[in-house]
Amino acid sequence: MSSHFDETTVASVLSSTYEKFGDKPALLSEDHWFTFAEVAELARGLAVELTLKGVHPGDRVVGYLHNGVPARLLDHAILGFQFVRVALSARLHPSEVAAIAVDAGASVVVCSPSVEDQVREALAVVGSSAEVSVLTGSLTELARLRAAAQLNIVPAPGPVKQNEIVMLMYSSGTTGQPKGVVVTNETWLAQMSNALDNLPTISPRDVVVLGAPMAHFGGSIALDCMMQGASTVIVDPFEPGGLLNAIELHGGTIVPLVPTLLSRLLSSMEARPEAVSTVRAMPYGGSPTQADVLMRATRLLPDALVQFYGLAEALAPLAVLSSEDHREAVIELEANPADSARWLAHLQSAGRWVDGVEYRESEDGELQVRSSTVMPQYWNCPVRADGWFATGDFGYTDDEGYLQLLGRRTDTIISGGFNVQPREVEQVIEQMDQIAEVAVVGLPDERWGEGVHAFVVIDPHASARTRETLTQAIREECLDHIASYKKPVGVHILEVLPRNSFGKVDRATIRALFQTPATSDNRTTAEGRR
Repeated sequence: MSSHFDETTVASVLSSTYEKFGDKPALLSEDHWFTFAEVAELARGLAVELTLKGVHPGDRVVGYLHNGVPARLLDHAILGFQFVRVALSARLHPSEVAAIAVDAGASVVVCSPSVEDQVREALAVVGSSAEVSVLTGSLTELARLRAAAQLNIVPAPGPVKQNEIVMLMYSSGTTGQPKGVVVTNETWLAQMSNALDNLPTISPRDVVVLGAPMAHFGGSIALDCMMQGASTVIVDPFEPGGLLNAIELHGGTIVPLVPTLLSRLLSSMEARPEAVSTVRAMPYGGSPTQADVLMRATRLLPDALVQFYGLAEALAPLAVLSSEDHREAVIELEANPADSARWLAHLQSAGRWVDGVEYRESEDGELQVRSSTVMPQYWNCPVRADGWFATGDFGYTDDEGYLQLLGRRTDTIISGGFNVQPREVEQVIEQMDQIAEVAVVGLPDERWGEGVHAFVVIDPHASARTRETLTQAIREECLDHIASYKKPVGVHILEVLPRNSFGKVDRATIRALFQTPATSDNRTTAEGRR
């Protein structure tokens, strides 16, 4: 199954982890380190409490918690005792949580006290029978869990098939309502194996400092490392200074991030390079990252950055841009500016395909993959027959084996009968001075059906520039690099780009704010809006 573990279920991997690393520090709670044995005890106590609430193996348990020790303990209780983990972002609205609880047929929703009443009300509105349970991580609660762990009402994990469900991962819903992605023992262990194969060797000497959302990519990487004996320090809320303090204080070696957090952290890291001197790996993934951010981060941490590409339906990593890839691209960009297009393409690619991943392109260029990390089905949907999954991403593998992503199927702009992939346009604009962030979106246009519109955040350190001048400069830059029909017909300056609970640019919100049809002959720049 894997070079990292012999077990065939997530529960058995956890059991082996507790036995192997029992007295070693596992999880920091304020100023106290829980050992792996203590995590096992607290997780068992929490599993007992879930059992007393009527939860049985195979039942779905929703976790709606901020980053913190309670959320990680809940993961251990659910995965270690054969319940089904439904971990949700704390940024979701209680009504969204309730809708997912209904779809999953959840038995319990575990939340923090601050949202307990709202969750109860939202569940009542949708007619869910899920019980609400509060988890705080307080000393009183921990004492109660330790006492509950002594009750002999939860059987030890027994034989479980590899194809049995361990998680439902709800997609971000960019194509409509979020759908539950079925993750089995086999799927998750394959993800773990691929992730660990593409990180430095993880051991009990490693310290994961986690500031990225635990319900998504960062939490998955941290859990993978924990099963190799690494200890975990959780920082919430994310704040660059606080994260750097934690890395420096605890000698953090693994720091999983999403691109937006990497961008926010970068200036602070440059000002305090000594704080990240112990970092061995900084895996990131989830959305495109500006070349300038990657170049600056790679100069600071030449051996640490590694990008993982994947989706909820096809767990990362499907493709990997290694630290060697980052370093080589930056060195060549600085040494050979005449060949910059090639090395920028490398740096902004999703990397090379992982061994064992089959891939192909549909006639219109959509990527399809088949792998042991691809979901068997969506929740409450028929099992997929041939194993191939259409990712919704447009892209291609270039002559050097790098995966070049062009954009999502749902983001494709059809302007005057031509297809425009937003990422092609964004990559041109984000290379310009004074541009901090950019999102390209199609909006109704009386002449072209859809017009290409660029929504930009100006670098706060850049010199002032009039909107008219910026608009013209962006169009000229696009005309120099891409087809004329891809240039923006409108440029809009925003203070921030709206993002969803996954940290990805929320294009639907942008469309809703700017959806009034415009003629392409009236190409004015919009006022700055949030």
